[in-house]
Amino acid sequence: MQNILVPVDFSAISRNAAVYAAELARVFKARLLLFHSYMIPAPVSEVPYNMITIDEQQQENERLIKQEADFLHTTYGIEVEWLVRIGIPSDEIRALTTEKTTDLIVMGIKGAGGLDKIIGSTTTNVVYKVKTPVLIIPNDAAYLPVKNITYASDYSYPASAQLFAPLLEIATAFNAHTQIVYVQRKKDKTVINRNKYEGVFQQIQHEHITVEGTTIKQSIHDYLQQHNSELLVMVAHKHSFFERLFSKTYTADMAYETHIPLLVLQNKI
Repeated sequence: MQNILVPVDFSAISRNAAVYAAELARVFKARLLLFHSYMIPAPVSEVPYNMITIDEQQQENERLIKQEADFLHTTYGIEVEWLVRIGIPSDEIRALTTEKTTDLIVMGIKGAGGLDKIIGSTTTNVVYKVKTPVLIIPNDAAYLPVKNITYASDYSYPASAQLFAPLLEIATAFNAHTQIVYVQRKKDKTVINRNKYEGVFQQIQHEHITVEGTTIKQSIHDYLQQHNSELLVMVAHKHSFFERLFSKTYTADMAYETHIPLLVLQNKI
């Protein structure tokens, strides 16, 4: 993990995510790229008023992002670059991942309620649009060394070292223990083949855990309430439980809250 992209909007929420990314960069001796994109405000009134020019807006954004980059470089002793562009944030972030080598995107989330409330539209759009892993940092989550990782799995996709690379790198760097948690619906006695994961996870400390519950969301919430974990991991892929979890239908009734970082691995070939 050598290149970490950190979209910022100069809020306390994005600053918290940037600090978390800086801590990770220090562990991995990685490089940060702070990125800000902004929209040109459109006049909404016929009444004349002084409007900031594009050049002035660009210069102000560059001043702000340079301040953040300098702070992170000085505080954490890491290499920090920065970039400011005009455009829709999620589209520009996706474009940037194709232009520059990006191993991980770190973003903050808004609010403090269930996932339907705290994941902002930009973060959600980025998760859907990119093929790069995304680490989502709740606004109330301070950086902690990762000792325990909870990977919520439904065992429905092939195990791949490339897919799980970020999880494996983090687990190795922190010597963390990974719990692979499968939620079995009540009355569902389907036999799950866990052996296909052993080849990928054999290099790290891990165990397979089955919990029974009526809903996946509530079961994961209950598990995290009862077990210490500094990182929750899910896989986003077409028609997966993760995709359904964050669809417009399911976000409205999210039953649990997360106060720990959420690593979204991308299985979108």
